Amino acid sequence: CALPISHRHYEINISREVAEKLLIHKVDPDACPHIAMAARVACTVVVGFDIDKNGNVLHPKVISGPAMFRKPVIDAVRKYKYRPYLLNGKAVEVETIVSVKIDQIRDCHAE
Repeated sequence: CALPISHRHYEINISREVAEKLLIHKVDPDACPHIAMAARVACTVVVGFDIDKNGNVLHPKVISGPAMFRKPVIDAVRKYKYRPYLLNGKAVEVETIVSVKIDQIRDCHAE
């Protein structure tokens, strides 16, 4: 017995570029480990997550990036807000990834 279309779960992956166009609120990571500052670290942390029907971030997980930046980046990504992704005129949950660039020299001066 097939479920009606309205009850099916879509597993849709959208590209970084599509997700970036849907992004309406971005939060920068709130951290500056002193080791990174001393080392003048600049890096990228890649995070995968779902965007729900209301544009909220769900289940963020780090795919790659230095351990010292993982928690601050996850905390920031949880606060991102997106316009809902529409499929046939209806909002659906999607999966995507984002690359968060950390420029410790710039971020540390804000302390």
